[in-house]
Amino acid sequence: MIGALHEALRSMLYSDGKIPPGDVDITFATPTRDWAAAINRPTINFNLYAIVENAQLRENEFMHIRHDARETKRLRPRRIDLRYVVTTHFKSQLPELDDQEWQVLWRVLATLVRNADWPDDLLPAEVRALDTPLQAQVAQAESAPRVSEVFSALGIPPRPALHYVLTAPLDLNIEQLRSLAVGLSFSMRDPSGGLAQESRRYAWTLVDGAGEPVVGAEVRLPDGPGFSVSGNDGLFTTRLPHDEVAQVLVRLAGTAIWHLLRTLPGEYRVVFTPEVSSAAGGPAELPA
Repeated sequence: MIGALHEALRSMLYSDGKIPPGDVDITFATPTRDWAAAINRPTINFNLYAIVENAQLRENEFMHIRHDARETKRLRPRRIDLRYVVTTHFKSQLPELDDQEWQVLWRVLATLVRNADWPDDLLPAEVRALDTPLQAQVAQAESAPRVSEVFSALGIPPRPALHYVLTAPLDLNIEQLRSLAVGLSFSMRDPSGGLAQESRRYAWTLVDGAGEPVVGAEVRLPDGPGFSVSGNDGLFTTRLPHDEVAQVLVRLAGTAIWHLLRTLPGEYRVVFTPEVSSAAGGPAELPA
């Protein structure tokens, strides 16, 4: 992941920052005295000095991913701050860059600020697959370490520098896989063994906004008889197939208010969000 992000940073600075790749190198090294003495071309360096979790962006919710009759609950990625000190190092000045290495640093600053939200075409495939935003910022003074402390630890004299923070997703590969019941068949046979009656019910899962099962809720269709009560896993059934159900009425256990919830085409899950649902009347107004 980090290596792919570094390559994307190079591409951003060369293309969007208009920095000539034939004249200026972009490196990700620890800028010690020996390193600085060894470079022989103008260089922009990103020194990755800290890797820490961004606790403010931590999400403990699970993403629900359905595959036909199976559902995967996957823990959302953690958000990790990659913290850099960005410096420029010129041994010989280039006239086309105004003979000033800080002019290049200024151009780097403008590019990084302009791309606080990384363009999709720059995102590495691993980041796109996680479907989690990539955030970036040039750190403010209150959230950045002292420049003197960083350079003192490296044993080099202070120089103009930027503090850059790139917040990347870290996939913990924590997931749960379960099978979904999409249909239930009921049949009754007469004493001779013949089929007397057969019916089919179609299964759904009722969950709350965090993806957790809603237990003990009464669920029915607005325009038909019969009802179902959601079980410990949020499972309830309807007499109509999934593609024929556009909305359901839900009444939570111990309450008298019915909520009208819409269903999504192709989905077997219904999300109970009372703040956006429409409240229906009491049970006397519903079909028997």
